[in-house]
Amino acid sequence: MRDVIRSSITESKGKEPEYRISVNGNISEESYSLARIHEMLIKRTTAVSGKSYEQTKKDYLEALDVIIGNIHDAENEE
Repeated sequence: MRDVIRSSITESKGKEPEYRISVNGNISEESYSLARIHEMLIKRTTAVSGKSYEQTKKDYLEALDVIIGNIHDAENEE
């Protein structure tokens, strides 16, 4: 077994946490791994939300779009 995705959060006293993600592998391995992560999160959210899988997926992808947009905007301000 190989690690395709690794993530960590480094917290130092008095500093903002640093988020690190390392993605290693070919494009299909990376894509599949990321898709599986999202699919697992959607299933977990479906289990606690009381919504259908399709509605939860729709809500999740809308929220993900907002989050990615905010990250992109923040990085472009730097």
